[in-house]
Amino acid sequence: MLRRPAFPACPPDDPLAWPRDAAYPTVMKTVTLPDPGTDAAPCTAPGGACGEGGGGCGGFAGSECSPGDARSVAGPSVSGPVISGPVISGPAVAEPSEAVSSDGDPVVEAIRRRAENLFDTRQLLCAEAVLHAVAEALGGPLSPDEAAALGTPFCQGMGGAGCTCGALSGAVAAVGLFRGRPERGAGGARGRALARRMHDDFRAACGATCCRVLVRHVHHDKAAHFAQCRSLTGKGAVLAVRALLAEGVYPRDGAFPLPADTGRTLWRNRLRALLRLPFRRRN
Repeated sequence: MLRRPAFPACPPDDPLAWPRDAAYPTVMKTVTLPDPGTDAAPCTAPGGACGEGGGGCGGFAGSECSPGDARSVAGPSVSGPVISGPVISGPAVAEPSEAVSSDGDPVVEAIRRRAENLFDTRQLLCAEAVLHAVAEALGGPLSPDEAAALGTPFCQGMGGAGCTCGALSGAVAAVGLFRGRPERGAGGARGRALARRMHDDFRAACGATCCRVLVRHVHHDKAAHFAQCRSLTGKGAVLAVRALLAEGVYPRDGAFPLPADTGRTLWRNRLRALLRLPFRRRN
């Protein structure tokens, strides 16, 4: 019988349990991964769900989600803990790259802030917040709430499985809404190429794509855990928006300025969902 590996969920099941008075940084703190030379517990997910043999989860050699040898983003084995982009010196994770920074673009920055705002106010989790913010600003085939619903299963590393970070999954899904296969028989190579590039950029900037690897050193600290997941949510939004703007997708008319919700919005929306009353959202 296959047993589900024991590891903390990312983020906790009840977002309201996180501290509300913590000072949340806008940049993800550098986290430390184990030295590749140390003996770390191997990934035991059923069926190699963490990328066994292919390094799909983006874990480093010796990490919980690694197949046991360091790999480049492209896949072939390499000597030493090297990834495409910044070189990892020792156990420290690479610094964020330009690929996941807003680079001063006001559109990218506004959508990043909106995604973090949705996460910060406990209305949505990582993938949901990325999809909602992108749909709210850029439009697309789904409404913001429908797009957020699409992202729900991706949150907490695939529903609590601890695998691919929900912020990255949400970003890839957001790009798929605009550059996915438009109909049966049509080509989908462009969407797949964008997804691979976003995966590589996220891994180069954050050190891994596996949820449990990204939070392994902060899961005992609720404030740090929340801050890191919030920052990753912003990075996912940046990845998606930069890719879509480069593809010629532009904000919808009247989208800006994007709203900034507060804690009251959360309770109003919960009450509306419970009572099904036609509350009007406050801008």
